[in-house]
Amino acid sequence: MNYDKDIRKKFRDYFDEKAHLWHESMSLIPDDPTMLFTTAGMVQFKKHLLGESGKLKRASSIQKCLRTTDIDEVGKTTRHLTFFEMYGNFSFGDYFKREAIAWAWEFLTDHLELDKEKIHATVFETDDEAFALWEEIIPFERIHRLGAEDNFWNMGDTGPCGPCSEILYDRGEEYGCSLPECAPGCECDRYLEVWNLVFAQYDRQKDGSLKDLPKKNIDTGMGLERLNQILMSGDSVFDTPTLKPLIDKAQSEAPKFNLLSAKILADHSRAAAFMIADGLSPSNEGRGYVLRRLLRRAALETRRLGYKEASVWNYASFAIDMMSDFYPLLKKRADHILLVCKKEEEAFYSTIESSGKILNEYISRMKESGQTELSADKVFKLYDTYGLPADITEEILMKESLKMDRKGFEVLLKERSETTDWKTHESKESYYEEIKDLEPTEFVGYTSLSSEARLMKIIDGGKGIVLDKTPFYAEAGGQAGDMGIIQGERGEFMVENTLEEEGVYIHKGSSTGDFKEGDLLRALVDCDSRRASERNHTATHILQSALREILGDHVQQNGSLVGPDRLRFDFTHPEALTDKEIQIIEDRVNAIILKNLPVEADEMSRHQAEKKGALAFFGGKYGERVRAVSLGDAGDISIELCGGTHLRYTGEAGFFKIISESGVAAGVRRIEALTGIKALEYVRKLESLLNDSARLLKTPSEALVERIEKLQEELKDAHHKINSLENKIASGGSAEEKRVTGKDATLIIKEFPSVKAGVMRGWTDRAVNDNSAAAFAYSIADGKVSMILKLPLSLKDKYNAGKIISEIASIVGGKGGGRPDMGQGGGNEPQQIESALIRLQDIFQSGTDVKM
Repeated sequence: MNYDKDIRKKFRDYFDEKAHLWHESMSLIPDDPTMLFTTAGMVQFKKHLLGESGKLKRASSIQKCLRTTDIDEVGKTTRHLTFFEMYGNFSFGDYFKREAIAWAWEFLTDHLELDKEKIHATVFETDDEAFALWEEIIPFERIHRLGAEDNFWNMGDTGPCGPCSEILYDRGEEYGCSLPECAPGCECDRYLEVWNLVFAQYDRQKDGSLKDLPKKNIDTGMGLERLNQILMSGDSVFDTPTLKPLIDKAQSEAPKFNLLSAKILADHSRAAAFMIADGLSPSNEGRGYVLRRLLRRAALETRRLGYKEASVWNYASFAIDMMSDFYPLLKKRADHILLVCKKEEEAFYSTIESSGKILNEYISRMKESGQTELSADKVFKLYDTYGLPADITEEILMKESLKMDRKGFEVLLKERSETTDWKTHESKESYYEEIKDLEPTEFVGYTSLSSEARLMKIIDGGKGIVLDKTPFYAEAGGQAGDMGIIQGERGEFMVENTLEEEGVYIHKGSSTGDFKEGDLLRALVDCDSRRASERNHTATHILQSALREILGDHVQQNGSLVGPDRLRFDFTHPEALTDKEIQIIEDRVNAIILKNLPVEADEMSRHQAEKKGALAFFGGKYGERVRAVSLGDAGDISIELCGGTHLRYTGEAGFFKIISESGVAAGVRRIEALTGIKALEYVRKLESLLNDSARLLKTPSEALVERIEKLQEELKDAHHKINSLENKIASGGSAEEKRVTGKDATLIIKEFPSVKAGVMRGWTDRAVNDNSAAAFAYSIADGKVSMILKLPLSLKDKYNAGKIISEIASIVGGKGGGRPDMGQGGGNEPQQIESALIRLQDIFQSGTDVKM
């Protein structure tokens, strides 16, 4: 029996018979700014649960989900995973508790043949209705009332909520905790949750009170891995069809097998494959950071399994082979997924190589001194300077029975984020509470840039207005929102941006005059700005077509930004583009522009668009009806699913110029480009720069490169002569060397003119080698003091140059440090140099090292 395939078919067929409309899994990246990842099947039905869409009555799905709140428990328990699949059936104002309970029971016992005697049910402590319904099916002693913590669901502090009923399976006493009070709700592994039935029947008010919802909803969720665990009598979720083969692979291939590492590697490599397939790339912020953390944790486990080279990609590949029948996007993007895994792992190994040595040194010092906690500043240094994630630092410390100051680290991290542009996942500003009662806005901007409209609501303290219909395009799909003006009899509203939330278009800006709800207004889009955005948007489609044609079909859009000033396009590709490739791509885009090919937009079914080969944006969310934009005759250049605005013909883009190509993440490149007048202005600016450079160098522009090469040779010769002169100065000096007889050795002091630190370092090396003495060199220039102290080997056990220079530098208002044999530092109070020299001489004459 193929458990995965069989259960999937049975589940879909069963709920098809119950008149549920089947929905494919949505992306792991939700179209919801309040959520980091898709964590449950109900996410794609949120609008229906909130009553914002009344057409759908019954639905079913198998949703891919990601939760990382219990990431540290993966592999250590029998049930925790980061990635899992959730089966669900949903009702929106249609059936309720009776059907939800009866159908769940029927499916589990008649279709999957679970042992009826081992099934228990929990209900909310005051939900007598659910208790009575279950009592019609199973004995009352197998029905358990639990409190709100276990059996009451809330979407948030306010809004839809309700009691739930969990179906649990008794795995037997051998999986229990042996306590006499052990029962459903216990934390042990005996009673395994199979299915959660949520009865969303209340609307929680701001004061905490509950009101009945006009339409009651059903939201259920059943984990495939747990269900397979029960059906296959497995000890854990890792004894299931999509995880056990990964464990077996590690057992047969890993040089040093251990079960915990194999479990973590199996879960994380599978999760990473799905995340990358859905368009994520490793980064230091938001969702990308979660992916990076999973990949680096997996990489760490491959080391513990004895692998010497990058291996996570190999396990991700195995997971792709197992699951691509159900999720074809995995196979379609397999090359890119494996490339990202490999590059991230290799980068992590490089990080571990450098930062690991430093961490091991910290660990050695801690053990020598009896410390058990690594300080926050050291954890932060490993993270900020060397790229070692704090979670990895903590894991390595735990292996040594040590810990770190996490709270202190988080304080330092917060301070850093407040002084830089670095930010974790942000939620965009929401206006839901102000617009939730409004009807969706009618968008007329595909065919017109002006329209009469009625003012429906003023929001955000007068900084936003909502119309019943609008020609203003709202920020979406990478395209910037329109700008323009909205005119009324008593004033004007200057639109600086247009946003969309829940189908309502929000015009953001500022007003002069007076506006009231119900006013009849005239909305006028800034034509020049819109047309510039359209040039860049159409050029973006042409660019993607050219990239796929020239670089290969592995190129996938990974993000875009289209505004009136420029376009930015992120795409999957393993390496930087060469100058020649950039030129070929640029030429191909301009060739398509010059052909003046038609650009057409048609609405069609998603299935029809897919049959035509339409490309979809990686994070896009599409319904059953989609808008497909085609370039060329019958879309022979490209067809993409796109809700943005476009030119009528490619020739209207005018001219296309790439201004930069860079990397944004492992396996992801970024092109920035200009079109039309902006592109022409850019070329003219380069031409002006070329001409100015030629004039300054007194050479024709066509001979500029040759002239620069000659100047570089002349500059190289000049630097060589300068270095030679500086070394002569270092040997002769501008002042006599001062020799101080110390208790343990002679100290030689010498002041230098404004020369490079390398010259002073060269003198200290020679002075120490020639005289077996300590050598101190300093220089004063531009109001600053620079200093170096070098000690002979004979003094290494008596003095510490790094500590000495630290104290001396503090006297001149600065800092310093270094090794026991050599220290370097400086300060910005040169008037204190005499005091510093007195202290230095005192140290050597007294024979007392600096204790710090």
